[in-house]
Amino acid sequence: MKKLLGSLALAAGMVASTGAGAATYDLGTLPAGVTQFGVNQASGSFSDTIDFTLSGLSILSAGVGALNFSLGGATYKNISNLDLTVYSSNGTDLGSGADVTLKGLAAGSYYVIVSGQATGLAGGEYGGAISVSPVPESSTLAMLLAGLGVMGYVVSRRKV
Repeated sequence: MKKLLGSLALAAGMVASTGAGAATYDLGTLPAGVTQFGVNQASGSFSDTIDFTLSGLSILSAGVGALNFSLGGATYKNISNLDLTVYSSNGTDLGSGADVTLKGLAAGSYYVIVSGQATGLAGGEYGGAISVSPVPESSTLAMLLAGLGVMGYVVSRRKV
């Protein structure tokens, strides 16, 4: 059993690929839908920056969670004080927490900072997702309402 625990600790240590501190990741232009990310952290505090761009007016939801792994009383992967903050390109804080939803974000560049403390023997690991939904343009909504009005008129004429 002791040999197994030692092997697990060694394997987990080899998986931890990034050092504590700060790293920057670029997700590019996010499509509509969900984009996922995940990072292994060595022990210590970290503050990672995740850059992305929105191509149009959007609703954005972002969330992050930690993978915590313990075996036989030893904690191999753990992250405490995990936090996510969304910023505009000029550094304005748009929202923070484990889950953030922002409505009506304009096209442009944004970034997320994920921070915390990796305290496991093999550091820690976190994963997250950013979901983007386009906001319909006002002209699209006007066309939809006009179409529904015409359909209502046609249905009312057929009943007569």
